[in-house]
Order: sequence, then structure tokens, then C-alpha cells
Amino acid sequence: MPQFKQALKADLHKRLEKTVKQRIGPSFDERVEKAVKEMGRKARTIEAEQRKFLHDAVEKGRSRPTSAPFRPAAETPNQQAMLQERKSQMKQLEMEYFVQIGSLKEKMDKREPLFSLSDVHAAFDMQKKRQREKRQELAEIERTRWEHLKDVESSASKRPLLIEGVQHRVVRAPATQSTPDMSSSGQIRPQSAPHSGLASDARILEAMSQRWFQQSDWAEQLAGIRERTATRQKLHEIEYPPKGDGHRFARARLQHGCCATLFH
Repeated sequence: MPQFKQALKADLHKRLEKTVKQRIGPSFDERVEKAVKEMGRKARTIEAEQRKFLHDAVEKGRSRPTSAPFRPAAETPNQQAMLQERKSQMKQLEMEYFVQIGSLKEKMDKREPLFSLSDVHAAFDMQKKRQREKRQELAEIERTRWEHLKDVESSASKRPLLIEGVQHRVVRAPATQSTPDMSSSGQIRPQSAPHSGLASDARILEAMSQRWFQQSDWAEQLAGIRERTATRQKLHEIEYPPKGDGHRFARARLQHGCCATLFH
């Protein structure tokens, strides 16, 4: 009996293990191992194909008539002789370069400077001379301009003003009336010319005495202006309203000044 139970138990374990494997599938390690084997097989296949492709390309290149054949050892140039010849050429070029550099340095040491010390001093002296001449020129220009301004001022002070006559005296109106008077009909009544004797005043009065001017709109406007001017209120008669506390700041400053004076 014990052997039968052991055999039955082992059979049940095998069947259970088989059933579990069928239901859950292979394990992670098994799947990884299978994938590694598959990748290795594919890599070997690709490597074999590439090797075959390279071998075919090499064979095809060698089979062409234009490809360079292998040179035998007898026809190979002497590498040592070529190296010695190259070294001798390099040494010769170095000697020529040293000679050229030496001559160039000697030429640079013996060359004359672009500007000597005397030329530099002469240039500075010339620049200072030009500065002095420019200052003198500007001073002369300023002096002449001031003289011109003084002449203009003196000539302007000697000329008569527009309100003055030729005798440098203020033109005064006659005793009757200096400007044209207004008649009772509102028309301008011309007066005699002022004592200045200017021809322009006489022409103006003559034009104002004409009928066309007295009947014009401008004559009516002028009459209205004169009437408003004669009847307007004088400036000293106008009463202005008080400004209230408009001088607050001035009073404050005054008080501050008084306090400062008292307590000083």
C-alpha cells in the first residue's frame, strides 16, 4: 500500500505540473532563453549573408581588369632612400628659411622709422600754431561782430521812432482833435493834417473824407468802435470781487519770517 500511494502521489504531481505548465505557459527564464536562441540564430544568419556579400564584392573587384595588381617585392621602391632624400630636402628648406629670417631681422633692425623725432616735434609745433591762429581768427570775428552790434545800436538810437517827427520830437495832436471826428449822422468828419507834415497823414485824411469811404461798412464799424471806446468804463472804476484766501501762502511766509526774526 505505501508504494501504491507513493506512485499515485508522484503521478498526481506530474499531471498537476503538466496541467499548470499548459495553463500558465513557459516561465520568464524559459521565454528569455528562447528569445536569446532566436536572436542568436537570426544574427548568425545575417552575419553569414554579410560575409558572403563581402566575399562576393571582393572577388568581383579583384576580377576587374582595372584593379591594381599586387606589386612584387622586386619592384617595390626603396623606402630608406626616399626617406633620406626627404630629410635632405627638409634640411635644405630649413637652412633657406633661417637665412631668409636672418636677413629680414637685419633689415628690420636697420630700417629708418616712419616718423623721426624732429618730424613729430614739427607736427606738434604746427598744430599749436594753427590753434593760435584759429583763436586769433575767432577773437577777430568776435570783435568785428561786437563793433557791428554797437554800430547798429548807435544808428538805431539816432533814428526817429514812428511816433516821432523828423526833428526827434513826439508828434502832438492839434488843440482841437488829433483824430477824425464823428458827425451826428455817424459818418467820419475829416480834420486837418497834424503838424508833423507827413504826406501819408494827408493822404489818409483825404481818403477818409471821400464819400465812398464814409458810406462803407468799415466806416460804420469804425464809428461803433469809437463810440464804445468813448463810453466804456475806466479801468480804475472797475470793482473786482475779493479773492478770498488767495494770499494764504504769502501770509504764511510772512508770519514765518516774522517769527524767525523775533526768535533770532
